[in-house]
Amino acid sequence: MKISLFIARRIIGTKSYKNSVSAPIIKIGIVAISIGLVAMHIAIGTGIGFQKKIKDKISSFEGHIRISTYENNNTNATLDPVAVGLIDSLSSINEVAFINKVGYASTVFKTDDNFAGTLIKGVDSLYQWNAFAEYLVEGDLPTIGTRISREILLSRDISKKLALGVGDRVSAYFLYENKLPIRRTFTISGIYNSGFPDFDKRVTFGDLRHIQKIHKWSTNQVGALEITLHDFDEMEYQAQSIYDKMPSPYDVQHSKERYPEIFNWIALFDTNIALIVMIMIVVGGINMITALLVLILERTQMIGLLAVLGMQQWLTQKVFLFNAAYLIGIGLFWGNFLGLGLLALQDSIGLITLDPTSYYVTTVPVTFDLPMILAVNIGTFVVCLFMLVIPSFIISKVTPIRTLRRV
Repeated sequence: MKISLFIARRIIGTKSYKNSVSAPIIKIGIVAISIGLVAMHIAIGTGIGFQKKIKDKISSFEGHIRISTYENNNTNATLDPVAVGLIDSLSSINEVAFINKVGYASTVFKTDDNFAGTLIKGVDSLYQWNAFAEYLVEGDLPTIGTRISREILLSRDISKKLALGVGDRVSAYFLYENKLPIRRTFTISGIYNSGFPDFDKRVTFGDLRHIQKIHKWSTNQVGALEITLHDFDEMEYQAQSIYDKMPSPYDVQHSKERYPEIFNWIALFDTNIALIVMIMIVVGGINMITALLVLILERTQMIGLLAVLGMQQWLTQKVFLFNAAYLIGIGLFWGNFLGLGLLALQDSIGLITLDPTSYYVTTVPVTFDLPMILAVNIGTFVVCLFMLVIPSFIISKVTPIRTLRRV
């Protein structure tokens, strides 16, 4: 191996090598590896970024697991209460990060000129706002203390429909069958925009005690318990485990059950990423095979001379495989530099924007997954080098007598 590496280093270091007939083809092979790695980094970074961002948005609104009673209405309002005492048994689960007590009620906001139907989500003073500091575009989050708060957090979509802003007051009417409407007046403390239309068009945040009074619940009763876990991947297992422990009136649902169409959509990113990675590796490997064959044909005289001097065929093959590994390494270097650089640029300034009604995000999200980055680099290097082993056997077809006659 030492002699093979020594010869390969001498070949790489010679000026004639850089100015040879094979130089343009070698450069094309390096560029193919670089472009392929750039495409893989972009596919993986944005694909995983999309998945993570959308998962985070859903969990910031409703947690990973929701415990409520079985409801038979199309508004998502919580009409029957859940006992707060359930929290004691759930808090002992190690995978649980925190539990939010919430309640939902359908309402209609009305001004002199406009109206909008919405769903008020009641929260208490211990509510974990998670990512809402990121979504807040105007004003502040509602202040919920010892006294019942009349502050609400409105989405930008609903505020535009009502033509209201921070500090404005709005009347809300809660309608029920066979009952007179219940009217409440609220003050808009802040406006949020998550870029997630499914929530932005219908969810408003307010004080949980309003929901409890409207439904005539006690302070120990809430509409639902929303559980957030430390690890998203534990969601389905923990949901089933919690469901098995719950009394019969209660229903347990995780996010994938509540929004199957969204999770089915983002699951397609895994297939797309795998397809792009395979295609780019194959394309890069084929280009490197071409470059290796040209290198071998260009140095047939050297191969014949090494054979006459008694060098084993496999050691001669290693000379060219070391040479090819060096070229692949250059391609990987520039591919990492350009690919990760473009991702960092997108992450810092949000250069590419998207329509949130179609993609649920306003800019292309980016995630830097170090294990995946290392896996792509190592995988590309190993697969491309493995693909070069077979064409390197063309060295066995080189006849020393014929090649040395040309010297």
